[in-house]
Amino acid sequence: MRRYMSIVALVLVTSAQVLAQQGSNLYDLPSPYERYTHYLATARVGAAIPIGAFADEYIDKASVQNYSLSVEWILRNKFSVGGEVGQNYFQQRLPRQLYQLGEQEVSAVQTRTLTQYPIQGFVNYHFSGPGAMVRPYVQLSAGGSFVDYTLYWGNLSDQQQKFSFTYGVGAGTRVLFKRDGSMGVDLRVKYSQTPFSYDYVTSGIPALNASVGLFYRWW
Repeated sequence: MRRYMSIVALVLVTSAQVLAQQGSNLYDLPSPYERYTHYLATARVGAAIPIGAFADEYIDKASVQNYSLSVEWILRNKFSVGGEVGQNYFQQRLPRQLYQLGEQEVSAVQTRTLTQYPIQGFVNYHFSGPGAMVRPYVQLSAGGSFVDYTLYWGNLSDQQQKFSFTYGVGAGTRVLFKRDGSMGVDLRVKYSQTPFSYDYVTSGIPALNASVGLFYRWW
């Protein structure tokens, strides 16, 4: 009888250990965001600083009227691909002064504006896995941009509209509000360039953009 009781006790102890081990493995399973591809949407607001010839020739004042919305597919490795649409707006008003227009000299308050509506695809490379709370990344983007150049001479205006190629490179980081959560904050700095030439603008529209975004992910 003692022999049978010992065997039963051994079986029970072994079974308990196996169940405990299974429970531990289930608890330690990677999150769905690590096991599967998933999706992420980000809404951003930001500031942009004109640089290069664009700042020297036309507008050198920073803008805070910049918005964008992006959606991307997060792969199981360290890459993601997606698309982004947005608006960038630059404006600068100059004090009244004399301008030479052809053979005439005109006194006017000049207001310089330029609006862009970029539509771009992008690829991100992340330096940490999909389950990390902090995910630094670098970005390459390319696409098109509708450009509206409008120069006001008092109540009169000179306008040029054009759809042009746009590209950019950036770096940023995403931070989850909680581990395995769905929401977080995205900080990004990005250089963008749009070839464009008209009147004062002769060497494109280069700008340095800094943005903060709120993202939501799902699978």
